[in-house]
Amino acid sequence: MRIPEAFASSDRFARYILSAAFAVAVPAAGCSKPFPSPTTKTTPSKVEMVPHETELATLTLTEDAVHRLGIRHEPVERRRVARHRTLAGEAIVPPGRSIVVTAPVPGWIELAGETFPLPGSEVTVAQSLMILRPMLSPERDVPTPAEQVQMTGAKASVMVALVTAQGDIARGQAEVQGLQITRDRAAQLLADRAGSRRALDDAEALLSVSKSALEAAKQRERELATLLQTIDEANRTGGRIDPASPLTITAPMTGVVRNVQVSPGQNVTASVPLFEIVDLRTIWIRVPIYVDQLSHLKQDTTVNLVSLDGTPLRDIPQLAKPIAAPPTADAANSSADLYYEVDNQTLRLRPGQRVGVDMPLTTVTQALVVPASAVLYDIYGGTWVYVESPEREGTEAKFMRNRVQLEWVEGDHAILSQGPAIGSLVVTDGAAELFGTEFGAGK
Repeated sequence: MRIPEAFASSDRFARYILSAAFAVAVPAAGCSKPFPSPTTKTTPSKVEMVPHETELATLTLTEDAVHRLGIRHEPVERRRVARHRTLAGEAIVPPGRSIVVTAPVPGWIELAGETFPLPGSEVTVAQSLMILRPMLSPERDVPTPAEQVQMTGAKASVMVALVTAQGDIARGQAEVQGLQITRDRAAQLLADRAGSRRALDDAEALLSVSKSALEAAKQRERELATLLQTIDEANRTGGRIDPASPLTITAPMTGVVRNVQVSPGQNVTASVPLFEIVDLRTIWIRVPIYVDQLSHLKQDTTVNLVSLDGTPLRDIPQLAKPIAAPPTADAANSSADLYYEVDNQTLRLRPGQRVGVDMPLTTVTQALVVPASAVLYDIYGGTWVYVESPEREGTEAKFMRNRVQLEWVEGDHAILSQGPAIGSLVVTDGAAELFGTEFGAGK
């Protein structure tokens, strides 16, 4: 090394060497850390980054930390599973669950209560919705031929409605008798300690509903019979019918008012639609499927309803069972329809709503299966699991976070196309706590 001329003398060179050493030693002393004392407490967990950048973080936990986080694990298995496919379906009203109520006779509409039925409102069977005041006689003493035809048509409409009411009475009586037997049997089973209180309550509720429907049918039959007698009397005498005798229009079933086509004070003729009621407590899902895919689908199994992107639905029934429905297809789209029935007591599904249907395929494949609770999601949608290392350092356990490729979730199990080796122990209970511990938000 060449020495500067300014430091040619020995004493100046010595001072130069000492000052350079002091400048290097001071920062190094400031950055150094004291060795831990023997009494320093060991942390229950630590995150170690392995030397290679492409590998993942490893969590090292003490036995106390494992117990405190409630860590449990299950082995990775390889099973034969049926593949699934998500298809788009449409919610529709089942046939026979929609009734259009028409005016049995000419008249004008009045309120049956404080408010008039509005579309979307829920109604119960036999609930009074509006009043129809008949207007069956002409203003003159001698009716014209056109008015006579109108009165004859009104009589025919009343007779048809009367026969329908009589049929409803017969059907209601049969239903009441059958439900009384069911109620008595449930009560006897409960008394013998072989049944449940819930079964008895359900039987009594169904019996009460059937009795209410029967009473409504009897009331409708009485009103129609009285109205028919009035029409016959007017035809015989040619006199005028008292329009003060109202006819109460009730809801024929429990459901939702789809539309109302009249308003209070409006004059209507016979057979004019008044309103429509639909029963949405049970709804159908129509799934159009490309005809070449029909042979690859399991058509006789229960399916799951999901969103169109495959994620689970919230506040909506998720199970749908296949039903026998009219065979329908669309030649323009080369598709055939499959139908499924859904219990819609909460009225969350609406006619015309689009939902996803997770349908199993007939093809079976080998895949990795882990508990669904073991799969974690990061902020980018990536899926991970924690695998416990078989190697232990004393009482410390190591957990490695591995990326997995999630295909679908079936019940409590997650199907993977890529994941840890078969037999590896993946963390189920405490996986979220490990995730938080690794990134600084754990217990």
